[in-house]
Amino acid sequence: MVACIISHSDVNDAFVAEAKACESAVLFAIELGFKFVQVEGDSLTVIRKLSSDSLDKSIIQPIIIDIKAKLQLFEKITFSHVGRQGNAAAHALAKIHTQFQLPRYWVKEAPQEVEQVTIADLR
Repeated sequence: MVACIISHSDVNDAFVAEAKACESAVLFAIELGFKFVQVEGDSLTVIRKLSSDSLDKSIIQPIIIDIKAKLQLFEKITFSHVGRQGNAAAHALAKIHTQFQLPRYWVKEAPQEVEQVTIADLR
């Protein structure tokens, strides 16, 4: 498990925020050298746009194009929609993000609040 918190304070649109979060996850996976990645998100719109071969014409088009341009760097990458109840770890991270002024990354561990909800999700 890896986790990160990156503040996007200049974002005023929920779809842009979700797309930027996905972009950050993809960049993080690239930096770590991962070749097999599953990105989960609770924005069905973003997941559909990333899984589609059609040209996106929405406000998040530049982000979607940027993410898709990086897909060849992976042997396999999938984008899956999970409902909010299945994305508790991401919401736990979002709640604690104000504690950190700079981006924060965790590998093989996460903040205690996040590990607790992740373990609860596995049960």
